[in-house]
Amino acid sequence: MKKKFLLISTLSLALASCTNATSSVKPNTATTTNHAATASPTADSFTGTSSRLIGRFDRSTKGQAKFTWPGSAIEFRFDGTQASINVASQAKTRFLVNVDGKTSDLWTDAGNHTYTLASNLEKGAHTLRLTRVNESTAGITNFTGDPKVDGALLPPPAAPQRRLLVIGDSITAGYGVEGANQNCHYTLDTSSQQLTYAALAAKALGADLHAIAWSGIGAWRSYGEKTPTNPTILTRYSRTLADDVSSVWNPAEYAPDAILINIGTNDYWEGSAGDDYRLGMAKLIAKVQGDYSGKPIYLIASPMLTNKVHDAQKAVLNSLATANVHVLDLGQLDGTEGLGCDYHPNIITNVRLGKVLEKNLKTDLKW
Repeated sequence: MKKKFLLISTLSLALASCTNATSSVKPNTATTTNHAATASPTADSFTGTSSRLIGRFDRSTKGQAKFTWPGSAIEFRFDGTQASINVASQAKTRFLVNVDGKTSDLWTDAGNHTYTLASNLEKGAHTLRLTRVNESTAGITNFTGDPKVDGALLPPPAAPQRRLLVIGDSITAGYGVEGANQNCHYTLDTSSQQLTYAALAAKALGADLHAIAWSGIGAWRSYGEKTPTNPTILTRYSRTLADDVSSVWNPAEYAPDAILINIGTNDYWEGSAGDDYRLGMAKLIAKVQGDYSGKPIYLIASPMLTNKVHDAQKAVLNSLATANVHVLDLGQLDGTEGLGCDYHPNIITNVRLGKVLEKNLKTDLKW
């Protein structure tokens, strides 16, 4: 039963790259708010002077802030009763709007539009965060103007002192986490990086999180490949915009206190990955160590690999462990807690995994 479960669950990892459709399954962590959109925003440009950006943003084009990675966000404070922002999207993309701790969904459409983020608030100071929850396969989104408010923008919130970086596949991207059960398939409205083990642990620890996650990806080979064809996580990890070969990220822009790597599920899809997986992981670890010298790295065993396959992956990870490279097993996925779309971890499982991660980081990092 476990073997069958592994095969079915891994099959779903490639689906994220082939659809932008939404389903009838409704998100269950945020209210539905009518965020009005205006088709033709006035001429403007993004300066970021009154905002805080979380994640990787391409600022190479003056007046724009492009991004693709799930969990990328903008945060700002204002004195007033309403706020809006200009967003250009390549395709329909889901965001979460958090106003003073209350969240709602915002869907952006293709094209450049002005979106109302909050309205009819009580007069006074408010904190607003807008977070992209869909992964990079939904295309590029772009802030083309600073937030607009009916009062005054205030100095942006201070960045937390704690910082984490997580590198992963569909599990870390939140594939199907909000799905009703294993029978639903990948859609934008059942997937949310903000409900993953890494995001939940980071929130509980009061840490910023950069998430570099792409469904179906591996350290050596990606979903369904006997030999490598598609870009590996090592290739995409180095990019600001996940699918742009010319977009190179400068690691000096973000210095995490620790790096989490949850890669391996897809490497084992076609059977034993052995030395090839070990070599791919070694290269990724070396790259991360070059970017962030002396920072602890945590290699996370895939919760979607079970039994002998789980043990085989852990054996490879343990062979790569050093004084500053640790192996974490947050637990396996057996279906007793229910399942997300295509047998992925659901919210309940991610909460469990996140608590284990939180406990380990709190102890190791003395947080």
